[in-house]
Amino acid sequence: MIVVGLSPTAHESAVGVVVDGAIVAAASEERFTRVKNQDGFPHQALEFCLARAGVTAADVDHVAYAALPFATERRRDLRCFAANVAYVVGNGDSLTRRAAHLANYGRSLALTREWTSWGASERALRRELDARGLGGKLVFVDHHRAHCASAYYASGFDRALVVSLDGYGSGNAGAVHVGEHGRLRPVVSIPYPHSLGTFYRRVTTALGFTPNRHEGKVVGLAAYGDPARLGHDVLQRFDLSGPDHYRCRSGQDPYFARHLADRHPAEDVAAACQHALEHVAVTYVRRWLARTGTDRVACAGGVFANVKLNQRLVQLPEVAETFVFPAMGDSGVGVGAALALSADLGVPRADPLPTVFLGPDFTPDEVERAVRGSGLAFSRPADIDAAVAGLLAEGRVVARVSGRGEFGPRALGNRSILAPASDLAVTEHLNRRLRRSEFMPFAPATLDDAGAALYADVGKFRHAGRFMTVATDCLPAMRAASPACVHVDGTARPQLVTPAASPGLHRVLTEYRRRTVWRRSSIRASTCTRSRSSTRPTTPCRPSGPRVSTPSPSATSCSSRRTGKGGGEGAVIAVHGVGRPRGPNTTGRSSSSVATRSSAAVPSAKRPAAGAS
Repeated sequence: MIVVGLSPTAHESAVGVVVDGAIVAAASEERFTRVKNQDGFPHQALEFCLARAGVTAADVDHVAYAALPFATERRRDLRCFAANVAYVVGNGDSLTRRAAHLANYGRSLALTREWTSWGASERALRRELDARGLGGKLVFVDHHRAHCASAYYASGFDRALVVSLDGYGSGNAGAVHVGEHGRLRPVVSIPYPHSLGTFYRRVTTALGFTPNRHEGKVVGLAAYGDPARLGHDVLQRFDLSGPDHYRCRSGQDPYFARHLADRHPAEDVAAACQHALEHVAVTYVRRWLARTGTDRVACAGGVFANVKLNQRLVQLPEVAETFVFPAMGDSGVGVGAALALSADLGVPRADPLPTVFLGPDFTPDEVERAVRGSGLAFSRPADIDAAVAGLLAEGRVVARVSGRGEFGPRALGNRSILAPASDLAVTEHLNRRLRRSEFMPFAPATLDDAGAALYADVGKFRHAGRFMTVATDCLPAMRAASPACVHVDGTARPQLVTPAASPGLHRVLTEYRRRTVWRRSSIRASTCTRSRSSTRPTTPCRPSGPRVSTPSPSATSCSSRRTGKGGGEGAVIAVHGVGRPRGPNTTGRSSSSVATRSSAAVPSAKRPAAGAS
């Protein structure tokens, strides 16, 4: 059975194709348009996914859309609003906050695009599908059921608690299912506006960052603050006494986060809000773990892009294993809708998700044309993986474009800037060249066989660790050998690299380890994806405005957000020259850690390629 999954077209438009329960192609529209969080109908992503799957519109059995019909969702909105009015009247919050909440909630509900256009996006969706001969195949799937399906069916778990948390979807802000023997059973839904996603988005905005894009900066900044200073005030905004789910006392009050940001250091605000998010979500998950008797957790939804929250779930003593769907936000919910519909129609579940390299690639000729057009010097090494490892061992920074592009927000080696993690100076060098916030960490790409010696709790997130979705405490060996990838709080967000999931990057890391090991007993093997400053942020406590991560002109040919197509497996062109922050690895330690940062995803031969293997 062939099912095309579509994410909601309001933002993060994306497509996935599921054939007999297995994901064979997936891509976000932004990778083709190079517009971050591209909305609207995903024309190019759909064209690519069908071609990559080797099918036409006539071959498709169903199109699963991760939302409910307009009328159904609006009825849910009205029921949620009425229930929330009844709750807010008696929740004990101050009259001022309750009034601000209800006024803003009512205004946002009435002025939302779907209400004011009376379902224009659904009509546009139907028109686009009709034009492609797919209109009669459309099936609507509840948003949070789709999120839960993406997590459960990709996890490989037989029985698990499956949790979805995000801003809003199909009238709700979250849901819990139990997955068992290949089936999903709904347990409870969290009605909007009791939304952790909305809460964190407001904090992101109040701190001067871009909402729905820079929430990760709040996570990074939180490590520099003290959650105790404001933690009590923030936790008071949540009601944890309910038997089924948490509640936000005045979740639509637009002034609370601004009040904190105007009066307190940004790092303390971030720390308190991060602590509140973790405490509320973990309390909720623990309650349902106990009630359902499960010991495995599968997660999806934008809130689970928060790797520190995911670490807290891993650390729970009652949890044996945690999995987070790699495209946890709305870009991945269309794939989840396709998986949910396939399961409902009796298709057996596929094996656990083996890889997220599901996007576009380039042929060697396309790469060569792009590089020649850029005017960059290039070479054709006989063994490009060994050549990359050699440059890293010399202390160089290398942009790598190889194979199919990653699906989801993480750079996993096929569209990445790699740097040796043994030298802390590389973090300052790369952050300056890429114009990144200096308090944001890099992430390590680590050989899987070295993971247990470098990180805590690896056995509880090994599958999730392939996709860089969980933070964890760094052990002394990691802190000593790869300081460029250790955040100020002693954690890292590792990618555990296996030859099956990432063969090219695994070869690079293996050769890098061989070249940098000076004694046989060492097993360190990591590369870094952007790291910390060794001191507190040097910028003012509160950013004066949004700080967008934009590559500097000198690095444009080798770094940018991964929004476009990627390099082809088998291409033989390597371009380097991003810089040499120090020199050879002279730390006296063996290390195979490389810092990885998103590399340019070249949309056409008109733009230069960063590197390919």
